[in-house]
Amino acid sequence: MATSISNCIDKNNEQTLHLISTQFFQMVPVRRIQWGEKSLCLGNIGIEDQQAVLEATVSSTLCNKYPTSLSYRRAFVKYLIQKLEDSDVELCDEIYELYTDLLQETEEEEDSLCYKSYFLPNKEIVNLQESVHIISQGTTGLSTWQAALHLSEWCFEQESLLKNKNVLELGSGLGFLGVALCKQCKLDSFTFSDFHPQVLFLLMKNIEINFLNEQYSLECPTFLENSECKDRKMLKKIKRQLSVSKELVMEDSCEIMQISYNSMVSSTDTMEREVDEQEVGSEQEEDVSNSNDHFLSSNSHWSPLNNSNVYTLNHSDSIRLMKFNWEFCNQKDLCKIQPDVILAADVVYDKSIIPFLVQVLYQFLSGTFGSWPVAYIASTVRNEDTRDHFLVALGNKGLRYEILDPPSEKIFHYDDIIPIEILRVWHPSNKTL
Repeated sequence: MATSISNCIDKNNEQTLHLISTQFFQMVPVRRIQWGEKSLCLGNIGIEDQQAVLEATVSSTLCNKYPTSLSYRRAFVKYLIQKLEDSDVELCDEIYELYTDLLQETEEEEDSLCYKSYFLPNKEIVNLQESVHIISQGTTGLSTWQAALHLSEWCFEQESLLKNKNVLELGSGLGFLGVALCKQCKLDSFTFSDFHPQVLFLLMKNIEINFLNEQYSLECPTFLENSECKDRKMLKKIKRQLSVSKELVMEDSCEIMQISYNSMVSSTDTMEREVDEQEVGSEQEEDVSNSNDHFLSSNSHWSPLNNSNVYTLNHSDSIRLMKFNWEFCNQKDLCKIQPDVILAADVVYDKSIIPFLVQVLYQFLSGTFGSWPVAYIASTVRNEDTRDHFLVALGNKGLRYEILDPPSEKIFHYDDIIPIEILRVWHPSNKTL
């Protein structure tokens, strides 16, 4: 139950404003936003306090560069107005003007992607472009999931395990965990990996947003308009497909949770191609779902590592990105990585992919590629049968595991009603432990 906003904001209380802004930029549902402890409240929220809230959220420089979704900004300001009016408080003119402006904005396919920003303990910020839909385009990878936030909190507290280490993440999704650790911890290298083409593309762009030079970052969120033509086409197609998929009736949510390791052609692709034909006539636009990693090989910001399919960011060769299909592993590419630590979050959700995940873990943890890493895997335990299936598969491969204590401090805002479990997994022949 959200705390009443009346009698709650002290304009001099940075902690309260920080609490509100961090929730706003993570797009916490407005009715679940915590507005601060009652002990911090000093009188009714006045005009200046209201302005301070707006300047920390909807009217902030950060929101201008990396805006949350239009629908969320509308809901946030509307909720603010309702609560203030219910408290019989005089409202500042800015809040009405802002709400009017938001209502006049057109919500089109652009709103299928938005930005979320996550504030780190060292004051750094992770800015990610995400889908507004939890599950989109046949993949769970277009949104940041709770287990990634949970695992990052654990890693912050166990920073010594990662210091000066080469880290590989399996199923990076949009890149929150890796970006956060690269900004917060002192790593030797971090390799992001994923397979779904659309996820891989947005992952690449999110890495660029957070790690390329300041001038490039300041161009966001329109930086893609200044990038290569293929990138613009791909982003446009992703947004349109997400916009179309929003209207589709999903009959079986379990089927949506499955990531296909074959070509990602769906009814959405067909609908999108029909739209293309109407817009560009005979011009043939590339199908995102079937595209390979051409956007990496043709991107001037990335270079292949030793002629492999592992790419390094030119601005920082310690940041790497790899298209990684667990079902068909490229042994040559995997030998290039040599991880000391393997991380994964919310990858154990479907029994059909567990054999491939466990095989990949076994290959790395058993020293196949020259190193003896340890894996840390965070999972939201939505289905205990699936979790147990994963544990049995680990045991059948001769891998050992233990359940670790959760982080002592919660930094990010996420629903942890469903338990989140962190496993440490290793091979018994690992002599470094």
